[in-house]
Amino acid sequence: MAISQTRLTFLFAGKYNTNGDKYTQFSKGDLDNLSHVTGFVVGVTGDYNVYKTGPFTDLISDVMEQVEIVAQTGKPFYIGIPAVNFDSTTYTRRSADYTNIKSNYIQQIRSQISANSTYKNLFKGFYWTNERVFGTTNVSSPTSNAQIGLLNDLAYTIRNDTPLGIRKEFIWSPYLGFNSTYYEINTNIGIIANRTNIFNTVFLQSNYYFTPAPDKGAWNGSSGIIPQTLDMAVKSATDNKLYNFAAKGNFNSYSVVGGTKTSNTKIALNMEAEDTLKEKQSTYSPYYKTACAKMKGPLLNGSCPFIFYAGSYNGIVKSNLCASIEGFYTDGSCVLP
Repeated sequence: MAISQTRLTFLFAGKYNTNGDKYTQFSKGDLDNLSHVTGFVVGVTGDYNVYKTGPFTDLISDVMEQVEIVAQTGKPFYIGIPAVNFDSTTYTRRSADYTNIKSNYIQQIRSQISANSTYKNLFKGFYWTNERVFGTTNVSSPTSNAQIGLLNDLAYTIRNDTPLGIRKEFIWSPYLGFNSTYYEINTNIGIIANRTNIFNTVFLQSNYYFTPAPDKGAWNGSSGIIPQTLDMAVKSATDNKLYNFAAKGNFNSYSVVGGTKTSNTKIALNMEAEDTLKEKQSTYSPYYKTACAKMKGPLLNGSCPFIFYAGSYNGIVKSNLCASIEGFYTDGSCVLP
């Protein structure tokens, strides 16, 4: 069996809170220890309040400092886009956010990438940071949801805008639904993945690993993480079409969102862990082991791209999740830190 050729790992750069605290930068030695990783996503905080609508000058500087080190590994990389305020269903900034992100972030990043031949050769594209879409989505007109409309606008700039000379990939890693809105969350993701060509690849977060987290918990009939979501994520990636549960409350069967998949978007998987896998190993390791076992098949069949979320520097280096990443990406092994 041939292991997947796309085995990415998240790194993070810039500030992670409104106090101005920053993610610790990875050294080349840290990255060299991830020898079975094929590429990196230099992500940024998902907290909109940290950078809001900019300016993004400091963030770009921090991202490019990490890019300089990533480039020394010779491995390809993606760069995260600052989070947008997608809170609830009232979103009226489609045009304003598009202009701002395009002019003050994407074009600025591209300018610095283009000035360095090594960066230019290794740069694969952009990662969308927001992990869900709010509101309702019409399968026959997805961009009538203004949040999806923004994604579509950005996708055109990133993937097809010849005058800008970008023509790169656009990738995303949304979380599948939990709590009372699980069905709507899955439906929105599914319409984007199955019925639009906004993203080249959508890496699904099952959220299963985080079941013991204080703000999550197992499904109790009205809230929590639904354990069958893990199997649904694996099936979606295996079949390359995104499924939702057949009906609300029916967790034993699935249906293809939108009825059929017409897009070219690749459905992929996100392997998840955090420093809790070391600090609270007895609590979290059963969930990690279960996810690892179920995701081993798609990893080893060679056709499913993967991304590994292991937190930031504190998780990967300080808590030795580097060992977990390496074990999984070597042959699907479940190695605890």
